[in-house]
Amino acid sequence: MKTTVIYKKLFTGLAFFMAAAAISSCKKNTIDPSGQFNIKVVNAAAASGAQSFTLANNVLISGGLNFTDVSDYINAPSGKNMTMEFKTVGTNNVYASGSLYTTNGVNFTVYLAGQGSNARVEAFQDDLGAPNNGQVKIKFIDLSNNAPSVLTVKNSAGDNLVTTLVRDVASGYKYVSPGSLSVQFTGIASGNNVGSFTLPDLQAGKIYTFYLTDAADGSLLLNTILYN
Repeated sequence: MKTTVIYKKLFTGLAFFMAAAAISSCKKNTIDPSGQFNIKVVNAAAASGAQSFTLANNVLISGGLNFTDVSDYINAPSGKNMTMEFKTVGTNNVYASGSLYTTNGVNFTVYLAGQGSNARVEAFQDDLGAPNNGQVKIKFIDLSNNAPSVLTVKNSAGDNLVTTLVRDVASGYKYVSPGSLSVQFTGIASGNNVGSFTLPDLQAGKIYTFYLTDAADGSLLLNTILYN
């Protein structure tokens, strides 16, 4: 009986410790008071209207971020499980929210995407190391709800630039020659071409992100962000 009592106390203490650890790990907005990172904010949601953006209860963009608008990098405190909120200008209504974990000195781009039940916030870390040998450094992101959830990206020669582009997951960086680049997005399951675009005047030594999103009429758009 004594052994049973000891085990009961042990398991009770262990359960309490695990519960406390779970609560601690879920604590929101754990800020590193000495840490900083850079965040760029993009409105990729056609139906959203103008937006403000808040990170860990700090307003970084007070309003006026319209569809396809891209902010400059904003220096902000780094931390764990920081709440990101896009709010429709003139209201306190949260259009979409998400959570961000950052370390010191990194660079992130955050996107507002979708609408209604599909509204979401997606964050991707940026690599700002410049390409060598006169090349152009690019990556692709699919934020469209109308396109297939898994795509292939091909160039005009039919070669794969990205074999598997999954919705809300950034491709790795690719290196291409400067000048004009034609790309075609194909659904992996269907094999159908869902969109073809020409990206003109890509500059040597520059870094670009190309993101797919849906226009207000449901058509597919490919937008460009230049990083340097």
